[in-house]
Amino acid sequence: MNKFGIITGAGYAFTYQIGKGPIASLDTKAPSSSERSVPLSAQRMNPYFFWPAGEHNDDPDVCADLISGNRLLPSLIEKQVSILYGTGPMLFTEEIQKDGTVKRRYLKDPEIQEWLESWQQNGLPASYRDYLRNCIRSYYYSEGIYTQWHLAKALLADRKASRPVVGLEHYSELRCRLATLTDISRKSDVTSKDFDKVLVGNWKKGGQTQEFKAYKRFNPANPLAVSGAISYSKNTNYETDIYATNVFFKGIKPWIRGTNSTPDYINSFLENSLSARHHVIIPEAWFTAKAHALQELCDLNARKKSEGASDDQLISIKVGEETLEVGTEYTDALLDKYANMELANLTNFLAGRGKNQGKTYATRSFINENGDVEKWEIDEIPQKYKEYIEALITYDKRADMVLLSAKGIDPSISNITSDGTISKSGADAYYNYIIYLTQQSIPEEVVCADLNRAISINFPEKYRQGVRIGFHRPTVQRQEDVAPSNRMSNQPEQQ
Repeated sequence: MNKFGIITGAGYAFTYQIGKGPIASLDTKAPSSSERSVPLSAQRMNPYFFWPAGEHNDDPDVCADLISGNRLLPSLIEKQVSILYGTGPMLFTEEIQKDGTVKRRYLKDPEIQEWLESWQQNGLPASYRDYLRNCIRSYYYSEGIYTQWHLAKALLADRKASRPVVGLEHYSELRCRLATLTDISRKSDVTSKDFDKVLVGNWKKGGQTQEFKAYKRFNPANPLAVSGAISYSKNTNYETDIYATNVFFKGIKPWIRGTNSTPDYINSFLENSLSARHHVIIPEAWFTAKAHALQELCDLNARKKSEGASDDQLISIKVGEETLEVGTEYTDALLDKYANMELANLTNFLAGRGKNQGKTYATRSFINENGDVEKWEIDEIPQKYKEYIEALITYDKRADMVLLSAKGIDPSISNITSDGTISKSGADAYYNYIIYLTQQSIPEEVVCADLNRAISINFPEKYRQGVRIGFHRPTVQRQEDVAPSNRMSNQPEQQ
């Protein structure tokens, strides 16, 4: 039997130790980080070799699962999606002002707009607006975007098409991996250029090659080579990385796991009260005495057995509501079984609440070799319920701030402060919103990269004139810069 441990049962728990010596730590291992970098190599899915997304080829799924299970991150990402999307996609050109600043001039182009609005009419599953919204979400979850290029049928028949690109289709990063037919599994220096295929399928469940679809990878140098090719646009990071890296996720993954688990810790504590409330010290002399007693009973049963007694006539021991069959041969396992039955009986007694009122739990005292009295000691462990819950809440608040800072969203924009209240400072919200808007250039460039390339193919002359597609994000005016009659505080209430 272990020298120390924990006993649970009947909705109760307590710790115990044998003897009064010091107890060694139950966990002496130093914490270690599981977020280590593991060298990757191409994996085979006959006849293809694909590059795994992480050590277990599940980084996108792990990221999506942890984020979706968090109470803050989904709404924060949707807020980022809404801010980047603004009032929606719009064509524009850029002009350099006399003071050197760059200003966008938004415009309407009937020809380009007609092509954009024709996507679903030409058989694509989503409109260009839905395509862009999906791209934004992929960017904020993984910073990488897969797009399938649908080309005109006339182009496939070697005929000239006025608009070669029919439209674009978004593919989830959860379903795509870069691949090649070339065996690069032993190649030490692998780059994105080594992959000319994209495998699409359910990587979470695995499966055989026939369950995946292989597409040509889009080649910007020859964009009209094949219809159905898939491009991969990403926010550039380290050149050695094949896939985009979610810049905020890896560093705060332990915090996400922790804050996702906090409600479970609190609910489990409140529902089950599994924390030990008593500590029991069992004297060594008790074990010595019980060992001798069990040995004598076994010897007695052996004599009775030799005299022809049946098993029903052998001596047994009653412990609480349970009965221990002693048998005819003593072993240490018999002593352990008896001790565990005594501990289980004590558990039932301590968990009895009102039905054991007025009762006592009695054990014998023993005199050790020094003449001192040894007996079972039941010490109450102070239950710091308040401290435990407050510690979890404090951790949760700290985790919230870590998540917010990692996402780069100021509390005045996210409406979350360190105390979990809504920030009401208009000045903070205004200036932090303006600062946040200045950081949208890279996300917008990556999200709109393929659509702008398609515009350059279908409308090369207009593209040379500087026509691009982006997102219109209106600048919020300060109330002091608005005419008094137009200020929100002076607007009539809606009935």
